[in-house]
Formats: sequence, structure tokens, C-alpha cells
Amino acid sequence: MTLSKLLTILLSVPKTAWFNLRYMPLRQAVMLPIWLHYSVKVKKCYRGGVRISGECRVRPMMIRIGFHTVDMMNPRERTVLCVRRGGVMVFAGTAHIGKGSKIAVNSGGRLTLGDNFAISATSQINCYKAITFGRDIQFSWDCLVMDSDTHTILDTAGQPANEARPITFGDKVWIGCRSTILKGSVVPSNCVIGACSLVSGSRFEEKTIIAGQPARSVKAIGGWHL
Repeated sequence: MTLSKLLTILLSVPKTAWFNLRYMPLRQAVMLPIWLHYSVKVKKCYRGGVRISGECRVRPMMIRIGFHTVDMMNPRERTVLCVRRGGVMVFAGTAHIGKGSKIAVNSGGRLTLGDNFAISATSQINCYKAITFGRDIQFSWDCLVMDSDTHTILDTAGQPANEARPITFGDKVWIGCRSTILKGSVVPSNCVIGACSLVSGSRFEEKTIIAGQPARSVKAIGGWHL
């Protein structure tokens, strides 16, 4: 381990300890399972809003937030974690959320991250209703996932016409850089989403490359390697 990495870990200990003791049950908190880079901004989070699933084994440093970087990002980018009252963020295993990424779970929303979840850096997840990721999810940089339009569009009768809809990912999905996944999307297992794709809807096939604007299954594949 380099001196720089060791210094980063040491500087991150106070925020990490505070976060775990505040949000985790004491039996989990003492193990420091969630590590936060010292620069991470924790915004409007409430007790009980961040959880580790009871189905997985809790161990030190299994979840890392704000450490991983990519060469093309602004090194001053801050990672932001916001879980509002009534929202829940559940970790179902190991995870790393790269530096500059922003995650917001709004009141009534539920964000579930499966085991071996990874964002390289600077992606955004905005959850109003439900976003569920399976195992072995790999994000590239500058991606956006949102299950709501955040503003209401009215139909001709004056009724809401664009309500939030859940997003579901299967297992082992690789999301290419600058992709956008919109409300109501269902992404099957063992898929690759091509860079700059706009994903909406559920008419995708398992074991395919999903690409385009709007995206569709364009090519069958045998899988991909982490």
C-alpha cells in the first residue's frame, strides 16, 4: 500500500466511524462495514435509511464509497449520498461507489444494490419509487439511472400522466459510459448496455448487447467477464 493510500484511509476513519455508528445497528457498526472517503457529503440521511441485508455476512470494509477514480474525471468532484426520511437504501453484499457519484433516495423510495455492485465514478442514481440491482452490476462513468421524471406532466384532463415506475436489473449487467436508464426499465441478466444508450421499457433479451437511442437488443452474446 502506498503512503498516499494509507493517508487517505487514515483521514477517512473519523467519517467512517461516525457513519457506521449513526446508521448501522451496533453489532454491525463496530465492524465498520461501510467506508466513506473523507470528502463524501452525507446529505439529509436518517437513521434506518441505510441498511445491510440480513441475508449477507457483514464484514469490515465490504462497502466503499467515494474512493475509486477514473482518469478523465475532475479530481475535485465530491461524492454525495442522500437518503431522505422514509427512503431506504439496502446493500445486499459488497459494493464500491466511485468518487464523484451521486445517489439520492427520496421519501418512499427503495434502492437495493445486489452483491458485487460497482460504479467506477461520477454516475448518478435518483430513486423515487424502487430501483433494484441484481448481483455483479458494473457501471462505467457518467451514467444516470432515474425512476421518475421528477416533475409532473398533466394530461388533457389535468391528471398526472408520468408517475414514477420501478426499474429492475437482473444479474451481471455492464452499463457503458454515459448511458441513461429511465423509469419502467427492466434489464435482463447477462447483458451489456452500450455507451451513450438511452434505455426505456422492458423489451430486451437476456444475453444481448443493448444499445441505441432508444436502446434495443442488437446482438446476442455468450456473456461477459468482470
